[in-house]
Amino acid sequence: MHYSDDPLMDETRPHHRLLLEPVGEATSLFGSTYKLVAAGCSAGDWMDPRPYDMQAHQEGFDQHMADVQRQVHEAATEAADGAQDDRPDQEA
Repeated sequence: MHYSDDPLMDETRPHHRLLLEPVGEATSLFGSTYKLVAAGCSAGDWMDPRPYDMQAHQEGFDQHMADVQRQVHEAATEAADGAQDDRPDQEA
């Protein structure tokens, strides 16, 4: 499931926004000019200062968010396991 559709990410996702900063321009082989940007996450836990186009940074940010999603799911699983450990054993 993509992180943007994952209900477990609802609390975390607003703290992670893609931030872009213009760092120059490049010219393609066909002569068109496009902007180059550096990128970071508003949560401060990911950045890529390399001058890429926005699409390349979006792919990097998506990978970062997939890592965040994995961490959120691991924390939820650990919390659920911990809650089960707190219950006394029930014997029949």
